[in-house]
Amino acid sequence: MKKIIGLSLVMVLITFASCSSTKNMQEFYSKYDSQSTVIPLPSFALKLAGKAGGTDLFNYLKSAKVFIINDAGEGKQKRVMRDLESSVRGEKYENLVKLKAKNNNLNVAIKENGGRINKMIFGINGLNNVLVLDSNLNISRAELDNALDKINTDDIQELANILK
Repeated sequence: MKKIIGLSLVMVLITFASCSSTKNMQEFYSKYDSQSTVIPLPSFALKLAGKAGGTDLFNYLKSAKVFIINDAGEGKQKRVMRDLESSVRGEKYENLVKLKAKNNNLNVAIKENGGRINKMIFGINGLNNVLVLDSNLNISRAELDNALDKINTDDIQELANILK
């Protein structure tokens, strides 16, 4: 009888855990909407950010939405990043990059269409904040690889510092 109760409890916990993760980006945004700030960025703002930050990647972005969750402790940051990963996986994004620099993480997922990359999602956490950059672009894989090769751990730290 104890084994049945124990097994039932485990099954209930697994069911709750699977229900709590998000399955797509819309669910992700809905789940964290009340805890976040959303800033739409037009292409000219992205080009200015690229010039100021010294990274070519911003020059390829057509538009982006910045989604910021402030005052997130370490546990919440991990939960948000896990939900982001399950959301992009649910929408058939390819996880392209996963970097860790100190307590900061950078995850990049892309979606291709017709041999061109047209959607890219950055997830960055650190310093009690999470930033998600959901962007539209139109570049080849080689151009993206070239732009990402120029990003180093100092760039990740600088992006995380913006969130202070």
